[in-house]
Amino acid sequence: MSYAQALMVDDDPVFRALAEDMVLDAGVQAVETADNGLEALAKLDAGYAPDILICDLNMPAHDGVSLIRSLADRRFPGRVLIISGEEPSVIETVAKLARIQGLNIIGSIRKPLTPEALEAVFARSAPAPKKAELAPAQPSLLDAAINRGGLHPFFQAKVSMATGAITGAEALARIAVTATEFANPVPYVELAERNNRIDDLTLALTHAVARHAKSFFSAGKPLPVSINISPVSLQRRDFPDILAEAVQAAGLPCSQVTLEVTETRFVEYGPDALEVMSRMRIKGFGLSVDDFGTGYSNIDRLQMYPFTELKIDQSFTRGVLTDAFARACVETSVRLAKELGLKIVAEGVETVEMWNYLANLGIDEAQGYLMAKPMPSGEFLKLLERGVVVPSAVALRA
Repeated sequence: MSYAQALMVDDDPVFRALAEDMVLDAGVQAVETADNGLEALAKLDAGYAPDILICDLNMPAHDGVSLIRSLADRRFPGRVLIISGEEPSVIETVAKLARIQGLNIIGSIRKPLTPEALEAVFARSAPAPKKAELAPAQPSLLDAAINRGGLHPFFQAKVSMATGAITGAEALARIAVTATEFANPVPYVELAERNNRIDDLTLALTHAVARHAKSFFSAGKPLPVSINISPVSLQRRDFPDILAEAVQAAGLPCSQVTLEVTETRFVEYGPDALEVMSRMRIKGFGLSVDDFGTGYSNIDRLQMYPFTELKIDQSFTRGVLTDAFARACVETSVRLAKELGLKIVAEGVETVEMWNYLANLGIDEAQGYLMAKPMPSGEFLKLLERGVVVPSAVALRA
């Protein structure tokens, strides 16, 4: 699918004319232009809705940085491409800022613009069909998930980047709407946090995961599983005891379970969190800092808290081949994790090229649609029996 409408924002009329032709040749159906950020915003405020905005940074009236801030304030839903003659470090900094502000930056190109560079960015970022907005969480379904068996774990394989074998699984919560339909769990996690029911939801998931996981074996050994927990739960001092009891009641040792601490909202990690996490480790649980590099995760937490695993967020994994900032984040995270003796997991691995690059960095495990999608426990058992098919182009490390 190609872009339908593009808005080109640049104060140089010669560049605008040349770039407009390149954009049209690259498959965009129609292009509007603006001399500066203020003119671009006027067009947007008047109802023009491009699905991609292409902007320069150095403009005399409302420069690109100011335009990006204004786009974020307006919650611009389209994609943004930066084309600028500034130094690469400046361009990457602005792109990072735009991502932090919530904009969908598809890439950056340093002038002079070439058809090849433009087509490469477009090829990597062709818009997918729009997803429906998440339906709001229903309190009755949350109650059913916690108390009446309405929560179902799906499992996504973690695959060794050295051997291609399944070496673990992440359990992902699914909320039953009907016997065959499941709701996205994100609104329900948020509702549970707001209503102080997140511990109940996590406990229900833990019971269900433990029941299934006791049947998971790979190469004759019990398969490790991961469960997401909210940082909100780290304030509850008896949380390690409750989780351990749920896991052990199913006949599973705590050492077979890694708890992925998600960053769904800001929680000030303090003495209570340190105490809870230390007791989790003493009971045998592994601890993973999930989505490292996003949210509120940072290096200080790796140093302060007893994590055993670092999980690289898919937003960085997917950009590792095309975005200098994403690549630097991944490479720095790998070096840091190795120095700290942490297992490294990359999520969102979707192509052979991604796999090869990440494998060469020495990452331990990968998750992603290249190997396997999340699936119900019955399907996951069959996957364990036959194994994943790692593409032949992938050169596994010895």
